[in-house]
Amino acid sequence: MKLNKLFKQALTVVGLALLIISCEDEFGSIGTDIVGQVNFETEVAQDFDIAAYSRNYADASGFNGVQTNGSQIGVVGYYNDPTYGSTTSNFLSQVALSRTNPDFGDNTVDNPTVIDSVVFSLAYFATNEGTDDDGASTYTIDSIFGNTPGQMKLSVYRSNFFLNSLDPNSDFEDAALYFSNEIGDFAGVEGDLLFEVRDVNSDGEMEEGFVPSAEELVLKEPVLDDDGNIPEDPEFEVSDRLSPRIRLSYDNTTTVGADVVAYWQEAIINQENTGVLLNSNTFNDYFRGLYFKAEAIDDKGSTILFNLTGVDVTIYYSFEGDDDSGEPGESTDDGKGDISLSLNGVRAIGYTNDFGISPIGTTTFNDSQNTVDGEENLYLKGGDGSIALIDLFGADADADGVADQLEALRSCNILINEANLTFYVDQDDLADTGAGQLEPERLFIYDYENNSTLLDAAIDVTTGAIGPVDTRVNHLGRLTRETEGDLDSDGVSYKIRVTQHINDIVQNDSTNVRLALAVSQNVTLENTALIGGTGDLEDGQRVPLSSVISPEGTILHGSASPDEEKRLRLRIFYTLTEEIDPTSPCGIALGL
Repeated sequence: MKLNKLFKQALTVVGLALLIISCEDEFGSIGTDIVGQVNFETEVAQDFDIAAYSRNYADASGFNGVQTNGSQIGVVGYYNDPTYGSTTSNFLSQVALSRTNPDFGDNTVDNPTVIDSVVFSLAYFATNEGTDDDGASTYTIDSIFGNTPGQMKLSVYRSNFFLNSLDPNSDFEDAALYFSNEIGDFAGVEGDLLFEVRDVNSDGEMEEGFVPSAEELVLKEPVLDDDGNIPEDPEFEVSDRLSPRIRLSYDNTTTVGADVVAYWQEAIINQENTGVLLNSNTFNDYFRGLYFKAEAIDDKGSTILFNLTGVDVTIYYSFEGDDDSGEPGESTDDGKGDISLSLNGVRAIGYTNDFGISPIGTTTFNDSQNTVDGEENLYLKGGDGSIALIDLFGADADADGVADQLEALRSCNILINEANLTFYVDQDDLADTGAGQLEPERLFIYDYENNSTLLDAAIDVTTGAIGPVDTRVNHLGRLTRETEGDLDSDGVSYKIRVTQHINDIVQNDSTNVRLALAVSQNVTLENTALIGGTGDLEDGQRVPLSSVISPEGTILHGSASPDEEKRLRLRIFYTLTEEIDPTSPCGIALGL
């Protein structure tokens, strides 16, 4: 489901944005007519009350998790947060064949089709920083997170658990939901072990695990002699250069490789004409998916975010006769073919949390929050973590359904120039001061009651040269740091501008809805995830999927922080358009 119902009606949103802009222009024109009569003041600022507090994804029945199916980004690995504890991420996905009902050539007892090699690949999100004259590129990886670098285990299993796209409990009428705390309970999810990711040390020996590398992957092949054969002592030349990734290649030259080749020979090649490769439905029932399982080694490891399109298992084979591995609808007789399995269909992320040290690690946490006056601290944690909830304009003492400060503000004839919320990082309460690289670069604010973005997001079209991290920065300001540009330095604050949202509430009498604040890996992602235990697809509370895939967390000063300078408030910059009695409700609200 999209985060914003508003975005489903993009034209309406844009029209409303233009309406607001045109109304401000008209208001400015009225002001021009009376400039000689009123002493205007510009950039006057006033703070307004709010109540902000946190909530995790639990209730009295236990931790309910958060929906993880539907993500276009995979998550796997280990992340040890010094404040919130450790999280192990595992990933489960259906797979698809590059072609169904394949023809592998003659593939008979006398002329069998045989596998030459099997290659497993998982590409990282990486940025090419430059290429030299020899064609070698330097990369930075954009998707590895953690403060405990070191080897970790990553095993890839064939899953025997069938992932449904529709919920059998609703007679297959509703979409199936999979939550972050469920994968470990799926029967058969850890089936045959297919691949183990392990580094090779300088002595040529296999390590226990691996460390993600930002190095370009260079593939080489032997130079053939004049007769087209491989000489006894061949020279090698570069055949391809690949961006940073996990890449495991197996053939019959090693015992491990021979076992892998034999497995895929039986699993795929020998299944020709048995019916299981006939179409996507028969294949998904036969080969139910891949399960990526991460394990820390000595409490070390990293969390990897990866593009689903960058993961595949490719089988290279030799055949006699004709096969269909060439252009669609055409047969080939060159004797060499390939077929691949890629991630497709239903997928889910599983989180195993050790929240023993975590401030959000109890099922009674939500009951402990002061929802009237707010809390000293706000706890934001991605993944299966927590968000902050924000109620604007304080108390409703006369119980008329509108906060008293808002009621007074609506009686004022002012032009709102900017409204913002500045969230200060509470470095004193973060358990590992000085580890700025663990702090989330972006936060995301949204309408919690209607599961929609704010109007400010719809009209913020800012984009940056380095991608989503620099997008929508007018509305959702990036983390400012003690040392500007140093991503390892401690974070200071986030400024979230909500000018159009406040204008809509004050000038157009729109509902003063509860807001929510979450960690975000990508503020342009529109999809959301259902918070377990809050309702069904239609009426349950939701969180941005960009928060669900993020391992990071932070602690912010709340609306009841004892540090008055860093206490969270709603600050409005406005222009007076008429003289206002300082003793009136409007004057008092504006602090005149």
